[in-house]
Amino acid sequence: MLNSDDSQDNTFSSFSSFTQQTTNIASDGEPSFLAPRNLIHEEVGQLSLTFSKSIAQLTQVWMNERNAPELLFYERHLVEPLIEAVETQAEFIMEEVEDKFSSMLFQTEIERIKYLLKSYLRTRLFKIEKYPLYILRQGNIKDLLSSQEIVYVRRYHELIESHYSESFLYQLPLSQHKQDEVIVDLSMVVEPNLDAPVFCKALVTVGHIDVRSDNQIETILLEKDDNILLRYRDVRNLLKDGKVRLV
Repeated sequence: MLNSDDSQDNTFSSFSSFTQQTTNIASDGEPSFLAPRNLIHEEVGQLSLTFSKSIAQLTQVWMNERNAPELLFYERHLVEPLIEAVETQAEFIMEEVEDKFSSMLFQTEIERIKYLLKSYLRTRLFKIEKYPLYILRQGNIKDLLSSQEIVYVRRYHELIESHYSESFLYQLPLSQHKQDEVIVDLSMVVEPNLDAPVFCKALVTVGHIDVRSDNQIETILLEKDDNILLRYRDVRNLLKDGKVRLV
């Protein structure tokens, strides 16, 4: 699930081109999709970022989620305002934009944004279904999941338990009904592989970091714009701090 820098650059380049076109249209008196007056967020507060910067951030959040072996924190401050903005602009375009060419441009960009949002949420659902019990055991579940995802993972886990019980567990002794048993180093709870390899790019000069190599610990220098293949565990905290991104 690796995504090259070229694909990301193309996404940003495409968006920048579209932004320039809509800016020119707006200067001629036509409604602009990116004009601040058209971004209605009275109930959730005004967005502090421009729409184009939000898309760039969403693209990176999406790439991080797709390439990380574990479920990352839900970016509600970014995702939920964008969902509302897309819905608002879709209604605005249908009702206010009469020029077919302008409407086509606006709708095309909306579909691109919707693709990113849907893919991001589907990636999260895939991980939720893969590690339901592991996720439910996390103490920071309200930060990790959205409110809808919390309901989903709880219900999904209940269905799985019910299915196992009705399928075969009822034939076993009660002592063997546990689905979270740990025997020596073998656990029945499916957990993400934090030692999975990931490609990452340093967004700032991090300095020297310790990385695990077999049974040894080595120190490497990680400078800005360095691209490196490491175990996810070694860059996990750097990713959470925004010092690296996955590619």
